[in-house]
Formats: sequence, C-alpha cells, structure tokens
Amino acid sequence: MSVPIVLDKSTFQGLNYRDIIELHRYYRVNITPLLVSEILGDLSKEEKAGRKPPKEEVINLSKKLFPYNSYVNMPCKLIIEYSFLGKFTDSENRPFLIANESITTEDKNGLTFKETEEEESIKRWKVGNFESIDEITSTLWRNESKDENVINNFKNKFEHLENIKVTNTKATNPEKFEELKERFFERINIEMEEEDTLILMLEYFQIEEDKKKEILNRYNNGSVYQLEEFAEYAYYCYSIVSMFFIGMNNNLFGDRLTNLLDLEYLFYAPFSNVFSTNDKFLISLFNVIKPKNVRFISLKSLKDDLAKFQALNTSENWSEVPPDKETETFEIWDNLFDLELSAKLKPTDKDKARAKKEFEEILKIVETGKKGEFKGEPDFVVKESFMSRNDPCPCGSGKTLGECHYKGK
Repeated sequence: MSVPIVLDKSTFQGLNYRDIIELHRYYRVNITPLLVSEILGDLSKEEKAGRKPPKEEVINLSKKLFPYNSYVNMPCKLIIEYSFLGKFTDSENRPFLIANESITTEDKNGLTFKETEEEESIKRWKVGNFESIDEITSTLWRNESKDENVINNFKNKFEHLENIKVTNTKATNPEKFEELKERFFERINIEMEEEDTLILMLEYFQIEEDKKKEILNRYNNGSVYQLEEFAEYAYYCYSIVSMFFIGMNNNLFGDRLTNLLDLEYLFYAPFSNVFSTNDKFLISLFNVIKPKNVRFISLKSLKDDLAKFQALNTSENWSEVPPDKETETFEIWDNLFDLELSAKLKPTDKDKARAKKEFEEILKIVETGKKGEFKGEPDFVVKESFMSRNDPCPCGSGKTLGECHYKGK
C-alpha cells in the first residue's frame, strides 16, 4: 500500500535525499511534467559565486526523482482535451499515464507502460548527460517565465469575470474567497449561456479547431448540459485559472508570472490523494478550489513525519505502515485504509504465495500475450522502469540497488 502524492518544486526542494527515501516508503510520488520542466529550467540559470553551478543543481535534483514507486503523469493539456471529448471522466485520485500497449488473453486483460520521455531525460540528467535540446528547452522555459506579456494576455481572456468583486471588504481573506467563488459559479453557470462558457473554455485551453468542432458537436448532440458533468476535469482546471484571475482582480493574489506558471501544479492534484507545497499562493488557491478527495500536507508536517519515521526505521527492519501514530501521514493512511481493519486482514503465507504466482503469470502474459483492444477496467498493469546501480533499491531498504539486491551482480 502507498498513497499517491503530488509535490510542487518548493516541497520537492525542501526534502533532502533521506527524506525522499522515507517518502517513497509511504507515498507513491506522482511526478508532474511541470516539475520536470522546472528542474530542467534551472540548467539555464546564471552561475553565481558561492553557489553550485546550475548543471550540478539539476543533477542533484534529478537524483531525488526515483524510478520506483513513482510515475510521471500524462500532461494535463492532453487530459483536458480528453475531458472535453468525453474520453476521460475521473482520475479516481490515481496517476494517469499513457499506456504503451494493451494485452488481451482468454483470462486477463492488461496494460503495459514504458518509460516516458521525461523519465528517459531524468535518467540522463542523473549522470550529467545533457543534450543540446535540453539546453534549448531550458532557455525557452526560463525566457517564458520572464515574459510579462503573458500575464497581460491572460487577463484579457477574463473580461467576463471583471465585475466579480468582494462586497464585504472587512471580511477575512478565506471569507472573501468563498464569496468570490460563489459569484464565479453563479456567473458561468446561471448568468451566462452554458455554450458560451464552453467556447471560452475551449479558447483558453487553445483546443485545435477540428477538435473544437468535435467537442461542440458532442455538446449540442448530447443530453448533458451542465459543464461540470460534460467535462468535469476541464471544468475543474478552468475554475483554477478563473479564481486566480478573480483573486488578482481583487488584490488577493499578486500578478507575478510565476504564480500563473505554478498554478498548473493544482491541475495535477486530482491524480493524487495528497498535495504538498510550501508556496503561500498555491496553499491559498488549493483551499479555494478544494480538489475532490485530496488532502493538503505542508512541507513542515511532511518533513517532521519523515524525520520521525527515519528515527524508527532501519535499512534492515522498517515498518510497511507509518510507524508513528502521532503523525499526519499515519492519519492519512488510516483514513484511506482503516489500518486497524487492514491489520486484522493481514495476508497469510498462502495468500502471499498465491499473489506471487499470479504476479509471475502476469509477467509471462506481458511477454507472450496477444496485443489487442478491450473495454472496461484492466485486470493488471505493468510499468517498466530502468534503474541504475546507484538508484535506491525498490525493496525500501534505503540502500542503493548495487549495495542491496543487485550486490555482486
């Protein structure tokens, strides 16, 4: 068992290597493409006296991106498009990946996942192997993060929300946000025509014209006219950018370009059970949006939890559940898994032998199974990851693979 978590760069940088080891024991890390881009963006930073060279910073950050118990999520722009087209409905608070192949047999259906481009890049960066495209991409990212015209262009897309203003100026900020959020939903769901709102959403997310026509045809020919039901995930993402604009327009958020870039982390929150940031802006926006079934944990709480676990665990003997009941991580686990009940239902040796046999059968199916499409949920998924001897061993010992299960090989 483990709990999917999304970390923004501020939390990721705030965790040291030992913290990350402990994190992977109790959380399944959903690596967002945005985090990968921000790490690469550091490559084009100016070198400063007394600080590590940018290339070394990228190498060190990449080494904290482990290939086990982690996934790189599908880019949110593609999922937004799928949402409009009705091809994506609910993440169920799990990472959403791009399948490489589907496998069909008489008994089981499954999906296989290969390394993504981001994962292949991370693998290179760990050993200091940077290609020219990395340098170019990093420079483009850093230039984009400094282009103040982006904010002005962003503001011009929300003229329909300009008149949403706080009426009770003496209210607390959380109270102001609640009032503004209520007015926002009234504006787009009641005062405006649903189709007009849909068109604004399609334009904001820069959906291509042929796809836009397909989406509008789906809307006009269907029986669902509530946008939240028609394209729930796209609606959620549009709510985030809209509330950012409304917050700026009421002087509750600053208009820094980095805020606009960072809010994309919240696009990935539904693909987890836990979200963590040390950015006050993102914390405020998270509390406004309240992603469904996603809990917030601060960097401080997370680090405190992991430090307590480090003191209790050893490389030879570590607990499979959070070992300290007085931690937020334990509370999160207990809410999701009912740990008291789970302990009573602990698998027997016979259950473990059966599971091992089924696992071996699945691996054989992947090697020899017939490729083909199927409908419904898969019976199994297989994710391929390539590890170096210097990566932490997936057994959770905290030792490198070369020091642990690959020792002497």
